[in-house]
Amino acid sequence: MRGRPARLLLVALVLVLVGVGCGVGGPGEPAAVRFTAVDLPAGAAPVVLSAAGDALLIGVRRDGQPVVPGLLRLRPVGDTPHPGPVGDTPHPGPVGDTPHPGSDGAVTEVAVHGASPYGVLATWRSIASDGDRLVAIGGERGGAHGHVRWCVWTGSAAGITEQVQGFSTFGGYEAGDLVDAVLTPVGPALIGSWASAKVGFDVAVWTADGETWTRQSSAGTALESDADTLGFPMAAAALQQGMLVAGWQLALDAGGRQQPVVWRSSSGNTGWATSRLPEAGKAGAAVAVRCWGSVCGVAGRVDGQLAVWRLADGGWVRIAGAPPIAVGDRDRLAAPIEIDGKLTQLVSDRGQVKIAVAGGDKWTVRAAAGPTGTVTAVTTVGDTIYLLAGPDENTQTLWRADLASIR
Repeated sequence: MRGRPARLLLVALVLVLVGVGCGVGGPGEPAAVRFTAVDLPAGAAPVVLSAAGDALLIGVRRDGQPVVPGLLRLRPVGDTPHPGPVGDTPHPGPVGDTPHPGSDGAVTEVAVHGASPYGVLATWRSIASDGDRLVAIGGERGGAHGHVRWCVWTGSAAGITEQVQGFSTFGGYEAGDLVDAVLTPVGPALIGSWASAKVGFDVAVWTADGETWTRQSSAGTALESDADTLGFPMAAAALQQGMLVAGWQLALDAGGRQQPVVWRSSSGNTGWATSRLPEAGKAGAAVAVRCWGSVCGVAGRVDGQLAVWRLADGGWVRIAGAPPIAVGDRDRLAAPIEIDGKLTQLVSDRGQVKIAVAGGDKWTVRAAAGPTGTVTAVTTVGDTIYLLAGPDENTQTLWRADLASIR
């Protein structure tokens, strides 16, 4: 009889451990959302995501010598394969190559045509799509000083081609970084930084005339830095007819504080205005942004903790009660998404991925079973949510889950 209580205790312990391993959550906690890894072709390491209508675009790096950029299209189950241009030869696989079966449907290659020495080695930084058009930026370090050599690409789901620019377009002594590509109704744009005529760097915008990209002057606009405020862009998104850029300012007029800000244009690259995001604590930054309709969500940090802001009805509010997750100066954040009208933030908490849903000023937080590490990208396509997560930018995994499991 003495052995029976011990056996019962052992069985109970096993059941508890199984429950924890299955992500059922503790007493009173919502069940974890189970994600499934998406099978990609061998050697394809995902780095960026973009929704393109009813498909997902996956920017990858290819193993090999040299490493080359690739672009995959993941179709929903039952979708018809997207034909490539007649007679075209995509890189790295030929048109008509057998689709790679993924967990949703088939993963097919999008033709990628690099045209410069650094373009064919580039790592994707941003890919924007409106369902028909694509614009992307990538970069690779090189030269005597190891600076990033930036490149720009345009096209569609049938293929994407590098548009070779003069060195001074994105490079030179005054060059900063490129942070995002944006598609607006009045044309594509690239967002980055460039040396200011006054002090430091300005937020900079490049626009296209045919295949030629030109940096537009920030002088005299809200994008220009001055003796009181130095601007640092981090991410950008299309918003109605214009753009929204998220970042931060070193506000010398406020005692040298780091303040989260957004810059918004009214149409394309015109009508820029700056808004300092509210409840910014002692130091903060806006890191990632996404817009849907006239509503936008911004993820960032305030005093070393996760902070999320929402634009609605023309005003910005910081959503109270965000989970107390540490976010450092170098930590990446994925842009918020919208699920059934609720702003949803996927974020890593000491390596564990969590799903935080804001309902008014109350948050519901659930664990994500499967992905671990830093979440760098999140998007939705149809009834599916996709995310990239991993220990670093070079070793990420693509994961998927049904939106119904989060609702």
